[in-house]
Amino acid sequence: MLDIRPKSAHFATSGKKNTTTTRRFAQHLPQEWSSDAFLRPPFSWLDDLYALCCIKTWPDFNWLNADASLPVRFVSQQMLDEQTLCYESFIHTYEQVPTRPQNWHDLFNALIWKQFPRSKSALNRLHMTDINAVGSNQRTPRRNRITHFDECGVLLIYSTDEIPNLLKQHEWHGAFVDRRSDWGTRVQALVFGHANYEMLLKPYLGLTGKWLGIQVPKDYFSWDNKQQLAYVDEKLLERLEQQNCLGERGALWPLPLLGVPGWWPDNEQAAFYANQNYFMPKRK
Repeated sequence: MLDIRPKSAHFATSGKKNTTTTRRFAQHLPQEWSSDAFLRPPFSWLDDLYALCCIKTWPDFNWLNADASLPVRFVSQQMLDEQTLCYESFIHTYEQVPTRPQNWHDLFNALIWKQFPRSKSALNRLHMTDINAVGSNQRTPRRNRITHFDECGVLLIYSTDEIPNLLKQHEWHGAFVDRRSDWGTRVQALVFGHANYEMLLKPYLGLTGKWLGIQVPKDYFSWDNKQQLAYVDEKLLERLEQQNCLGERGALWPLPLLGVPGWWPDNEQAAFYANQNYFMPKRK
């Protein structure tokens, strides 16, 4: 059964570390490891990549650091606590990501690093550009948008632009019902924000991410997962650094996560999308 909570979730990170981002939700989330969580979409995508359903207990640092090609290593949160550096500066200085053990939020963050290492590194560089300009205590508008995307972002992968255009106009029925067969063949939603994954462990009506579009070739949907990820990571890197897409408002669009086909059983019924408190019409 769905929890009914406020329509949108807002996240803020402290200057020291990102331990406050999900405090509001932590008490509602499962505290123990459950491999069964990865049986259903969108978590099954992670299982396809990392066989998480076969893991009987929390992944440890040896598991997280098994891929030597990653630009960072995952280390204990205590290493950050012993420093005067802020979270982003610590990552930039040591090429290490402070990670709390047996913690869903930080595990999902590590899994995003493993999927999109170049783009996550780019976000860190963008943070550091603004930190070097104004200091770590004063957050620039771009840093706020970076954090929002890092926590709540969804990558909308598309080969034709019909569904992205419908979503921008909040034409939910058209995007999710009329063109339902396009999902998985012409369009795909990939979770980028690790807080999205955490909250989807116990979803609630109102759970909304912010999508950023990545256009791909038509044959993309016939590629294997790793080839898809490598391509998307490269294109997202271009959008972040060359196009500075988070430099100004307007690149991120709302996406009701429980409306994505396959992500919630109730959306098999077209009537699910009639709830305008969740699938809100576009403001005029």
